[in-house]
Amino acid sequence: MISRVAEHCFWLARYLERAENTARVLEVNHTLLLDFHVPVEQQWRPLLIISGVHDYKDEATAENVQEFMTWDRDNPFSIASSLAWARENARIIREVISAEMWERLNFYHLWMQGDEGRALFDAHRSEFYAQVRRINQLLHGIADTTMSHGEAWEFFKLGTYLERTSQTARIMDVKYHTLLPRVEDVGSPIDNAHWVAILMSCSGYEPFHKKPRLMPSDPAAAVAEFLIFDEQFPRSVRRCLRECEAATAAVAGNPPGHAPTEPERRLATLLAYLDARMIPDVIRDGLHETLTHVVDSVHEIGEAIHATFFAADVRPPDSKAPTPIPAPAAMTQTQSQS
Repeated sequence: MISRVAEHCFWLARYLERAENTARVLEVNHTLLLDFHVPVEQQWRPLLIISGVHDYKDEATAENVQEFMTWDRDNPFSIASSLAWARENARIIREVISAEMWERLNFYHLWMQGDEGRALFDAHRSEFYAQVRRINQLLHGIADTTMSHGEAWEFFKLGTYLERTSQTARIMDVKYHTLLPRVEDVGSPIDNAHWVAILMSCSGYEPFHKKPRLMPSDPAAAVAEFLIFDEQFPRSVRRCLRECEAATAAVAGNPPGHAPTEPERRLATLLAYLDARMIPDVIRDGLHETLTHVVDSVHEIGEAIHATFFAADVRPPDSKAPTPIPAPAAMTQTQSQS
């Protein structure tokens, strides 16, 4: 597989996952604020921080933030922008993805650009965000059942789970860290509601409660343990990293005993960091510090993936200096949003 196709598969998956995560946190935050009083300055700005937007100039009101995170095409983390770039990556590699996947993605892109999507957003906000989540889930199901499970599929998986790792860690860190109640509020109904919101933002509410366990003495620690360490939940940090590790090994194709690639090495290092800890260690050392380390490491892994698989140099047969492969405009845009 040529690097251009691999990169578009990788970023197609990342943008789809990003759109779904943005829709989920917007919906959950909207619902949480209907039931609990939260100071105005802490209601919507955390959602901007989750997405890496630290220089938002307007007042962080409900309508301003939802408009910006849903429709602003200049915001690379908005739902409209993410779906548009997912569609652009898919368009370039139509020979790799299935016709069913392309048709459905193109249909929803047009739905977002037309009057129907905007009308649903204005009339029924929660249903709009639920529809965006269903878009992503449907597209992943179509990809799983219609794409050949070769290198293109492995790069698609790698993009999905790398983005998911970062989003889970960001949601846990920023959403709770900025909404941290007073010391006397720890363990109170609003404190527990914040942790329920985190679970819902990661689609973990039902899996968490269906998993057999003793009644936890500290619900916050139990939620953090589930979202970081659970081996079965498909959005936990550890499970996502395991999936990334398997996908990276598959695309590297190294024989047993061969030196690992740089992405494999960095993934193994991060997994070893988590495997050496249990939730009491994380709480003692600081949940914020642990999650910040995960986010920073995922960014480094993304850079290593780009350098290893997407940014190879072409060496001509003569002795001239190596000539880099020119990056298409769409690829340049995707790389800039990592």
